Amino acid sequence: MQTSSQKLFEAAKGYTGNSTIDDFVIGIGLTGVKLSDGRTGVSYTNKGDTLGRCEEFYSCTGEEGNPQSKVKIGMKTEELLKIGLFSGDPLLRSVAYAALNAVFAVPEIEEKYTVGDISKFLEVDLNDIVGMIGEITPLINLWKPLVWDVLIFDRNRKKEEIFPDWAIVDFLPKCSVVVITGSAVANGTIDWILNYVRTDRTAIIGPSTPLVPNVFDVKVLAGVKVINSERLFDLISKGAGTKKIVAEKVVEKVVLINE
Repeated sequence: MQTSSQKLFEAAKGYTGNSTIDDFVIGIGLTGVKLSDGRTGVSYTNKGDTLGRCEEFYSCTGEEGNPQSKVKIGMKTEELLKIGLFSGDPLLRSVAYAALNAVFAVPEIEEKYTVGDISKFLEVDLNDIVGMIGEITPLINLWKPLVWDVLIFDRNRKKEEIFPDWAIVDFLPKCSVVVITGSAVANGTIDWILNYVRTDRTAIIGPSTPLVPNVFDVKVLAGVKVINSERLFDLISKGAGTKKIVAEKVVEKVVLINE
């Protein structure tokens, strides 16, 4: 059985063309990549899985010398995807998944988008138990009064009411609605999570979400469309996160429904 990473790579090969990596930026919360044809993508920065070193993205072969990274300006987009989508290096994966999202920014896919927030496309009621992979505060505040319960799972839990990710095994199958942050795609946990989903009312959301049909067995993909790549890069380099880039209107929230 193919993994999601393998499926994404195969799908991406149809859209990379002769594009190369024109520029990239790795911020505190987000990573951005611009291709030579202008297409731009964004992804979550996997900083929680780094070792905290000051120059972790670059490797030095000795005591002295010029450290190098595996990502080069001008390298073929497909080459980056080939090494980065399957890498165990958290920052390389971040760059690769941002590049992947840039690859899928093509008219034939974008014409399937609907502009709007996930809450308009996934209805909930008092009979629902919502399983949320990753703490998505706006949705929690919106849905908690409307549903029976919201169960939040996070690898880096910071509150007592948040379950550790290993609790997914027992609790997620009980959820009638499941919302998964796109960071689960970028950090490679998405396939493991989907193993425990028992509802078709499932969505992957956030700027990391690859907006491509027929790869994930979920109903809703909710991500972002880049409107202003230059301003996006500037904001990312200054530490901006999802809320900021949406508020500044350098991206817009869009939804892709899998029929």
